[in-house]
Amino acid sequence: MTLAELKKVFEQPLPGIKAHQLLMPSYRNALHLDTVESKNPRRAGVLVHLFNGADGLEVLLMKRPVYDGTHSGQISFPGGKFEKGDGDLAGTAYREAFEEVGLRKEELHHIGALSWLYIPPSNFYVEPYVTFSSECPELVLEEKEVAYTLSVPLVKICDRSLLSEAEVVTKYGKITVPAFHWQGEVIWGATAMILGELSALFS
Repeated sequence: MTLAELKKVFEQPLPGIKAHQLLMPSYRNALHLDTVESKNPRRAGVLVHLFNGADGLEVLLMKRPVYDGTHSGQISFPGGKFEKGDGDLAGTAYREAFEEVGLRKEELHHIGALSWLYIPPSNFYVEPYVTFSSECPELVLEEKEVAYTLSVPLVKICDRSLLSEAEVVTKYGKITVPAFHWQGEVIWGATAMILGELSALFS
């Protein structure tokens, strides 16, 4: 897919909560922004990077190492918490993507943004930003933040062949959630919800 074709896709209205709900764990609510803001959430930006791979467009993901925290060992997008020098959450997404996996802003094409979402277990308000490169850039991983990276063909996400339920451990106990299954990994929660909206745009 060309850069122009990608940008055309993002001229459509965003599916938003309708797409999120298909991948939303049971403990989440489709909250209104004013309700989320009343919780004084931490703010974060993540980078959804697309590139042309062997199976067409692929989505770059990373696995977080095991640590004592809410998102230990989970599959995620590069990204993290807002810092004062970022300017905005797009700045956060680019900074974190460089720090975590070595993606350089000047080598990426900005495509657009996806809908914000709220992560109750860690009280984060998140904004995803979408970028593109003709091939996967050379990655440099921050070992304390990233165990390894992986990529999933967008066509596989869109055709729902990877989608089924999974049992995961959360701060609320063991629960069954909708998830994408890829190469032995379970992709669920906010990451799956973002992928759900992305796939809705391309379907």
